[in-house]
Amino acid sequence: MNETAARKPKVRRSGRNAEQAKADLLASAKREFADKGFALAGIEGIADPTGLNKKMIYHYFGSKEDLYIAVLQEAYLGIRKMEEALPLEELEPLDAIKRLVEATWDYYVANPDFIALVNQENLLGAVYLKKSGIVKRRTSALLERVRAILKSGVENGEMREGIDPLQLNHSIAALGFYYLNNRFTNSQIYNFDHMSNDALATRRAFMVDFVLRSIMSKEEIARRE
Repeated sequence: MNETAARKPKVRRSGRNAEQAKADLLASAKREFADKGFALAGIEGIADPTGLNKKMIYHYFGSKEDLYIAVLQEAYLGIRKMEEALPLEELEPLDAIKRLVEATWDYYVANPDFIALVNQENLLGAVYLKKSGIVKRRTSALLERVRAILKSGVENGEMREGIDPLQLNHSIAALGFYYLNNRFTNSQIYNFDHMSNDALATRRAFMVDFVLRSIMSKEEIARRE
């Protein structure tokens, strides 16, 4: 048996409908693109694990580029759907931001492929993401929710005035993204296992404290101390 045959799954799913076949190809493509990037990812490497013929990729998605764009959209919309499901409006303003920080971090930890795909698309200058308008529209919705939370926080005295919701969103994302994206190099530099359960819990707690203290009013900080 050659190596190509050995890599194929021993049991292939049969009777898949079109939606299931597309979902299987997307899942396989996500792993392939996350591991190798757009240029080095191969059509065969995407099709083989699913047990589907590579021609099905062209049938369902049109081209390798269109498949990659579909993977990017699914990756970004995955985190948008998570955010949309958060009951932020039911929480007090500071608790809402705390929940958003925790949920963003938890999503990053649970979805390392998302980190890899975002990093690689940045290296490509977001050339493929520009071709999708879906991600931009869904992200704008989160920005408006954060804006409303900040407004409520100022009104009840918990938060200081003048916080830019876009900058806050960037900061929440960056605190988690940098840590996880650079986990390999920083583990070597600092001789510290960045991915142990204790390390991840410590980072999560630090992020929450860091973000909340950056947006709390002086009165709220004094009250808590």
